[in-house]
Amino acid sequence: MLFTDPISFVVFKTFVFLCDPMEQLPGRCSFGDQSFVLFIGRETDLASIHSRVSQRLDVNMQENMLKYRLPMDTDVEQVLLDDGDVQAMFDLHKYQGTSFINLQIHAVETSCLNTHASRQSVLQTRMAVLWKPQNPSNYQEEVWSCTTEDKERNVRVFIRKELLQMELTNYAIARGFNWKYLKNDFVRLTVRCNVSVCPWRLHASVVREGPQFAIKSLNNIHTCGCDIMSDGHPRTSKKWVANAVKGKLVDKPTYRASEMMSDIHREYGISIPYHQGKEVAFSSLYGDFRTSYHMLNWYNERALQSNPGSILSLEASAYGFEVGCRPMLFLDGTHIKQHRVKGVILAASALNGNNELFTVAYSIADSETYDNWVWFLQSLKKALLSDRRIAFLSDRGRGMKEVIPDIFPNDHHGYCFQHIMQNFND
Repeated sequence: MLFTDPISFVVFKTFVFLCDPMEQLPGRCSFGDQSFVLFIGRETDLASIHSRVSQRLDVNMQENMLKYRLPMDTDVEQVLLDDGDVQAMFDLHKYQGTSFINLQIHAVETSCLNTHASRQSVLQTRMAVLWKPQNPSNYQEEVWSCTTEDKERNVRVFIRKELLQMELTNYAIARGFNWKYLKNDFVRLTVRCNVSVCPWRLHASVVREGPQFAIKSLNNIHTCGCDIMSDGHPRTSKKWVANAVKGKLVDKPTYRASEMMSDIHREYGISIPYHQGKEVAFSSLYGDFRTSYHMLNWYNERALQSNPGSILSLEASAYGFEVGCRPMLFLDGTHIKQHRVKGVILAASALNGNNELFTVAYSIADSETYDNWVWFLQSLKKALLSDRRIAFLSDRGRGMKEVIPDIFPNDHHGYCFQHIMQNFND
């Protein structure tokens, strides 16, 4: 059972809210006869939308692009190419008072677009499929042999410039070298090896009106000794780590930071200290946890406006306690461990027939106080299915000694022996 009330959430407006959850609009993303709903805010990035689309609709976003119709002129379609386009789309719909964003997935109209190869080893794949051919002299013919519309030059085409930069970073990390920009604007990209005497160099430019970028020339020879791998790389940022492990998080949500670091070391040959990369990847896949947490406050306010005094009661929790647990409830409060959000969780738990913890009810509150415990236990009493006598066990925390006899006068109240011993030691 999840209890929410004004006592539990009023303080959040003062010290928890980092953004207004109402600054999000629902959107529908469609591909053929398939569609799904997602929420888009001003801070939503294009990579997270692409990730959601790939996850829900099984669409390769390297072969497709997202479009939407302008709210003030539905005959005009706009392509989402970067985070700025997402922000502009949100602002336009907000300004026009539109309550819904419709996104359509369209195939990229080019015969030159290649998909990523499967990757058993990142180093082998980046070299064999994307960058380094089996025979360097046959590089143009074997690796980037797709043909552009003018059919005069064999080039390698990426759906947009950002993907080219991402693949370049992956390859550089796996190969063990760094690069620097010589030119980097809307229509061209030129980079060379960071070692000035090394001849490695790449040049790419926009295809016609864009947004595709084509690699026009590449000197794929290194004389800087880059194959002698070091233990780190200057381009292994938290964002890069997040992109590297995002696929694994989809397949295994319980993917641990230690596994992440081990996999990256095995696949890329580098050691990383960025545990935060997992958090960044989670946010891009499933949304920012702080925004989701703040939505509880919004949901609470809307529920109380439409139905004052309401609580959310899951019958399975009440029924499970009634028929599957002994009549004993353990009461306790604990601080929310995420340091970016504040508050405590008040909980009532029981033991089932296997001596396993069974959560009967919980609430998010600003602090563990007498008033919050009064409301919590009053709501718990309303949700219980019978009047059978219950033995309560607590740590005699703030207000516990007074509030339990007031609300459950005919029931028993015991104290946790461990906490009693700690009090003697103190």
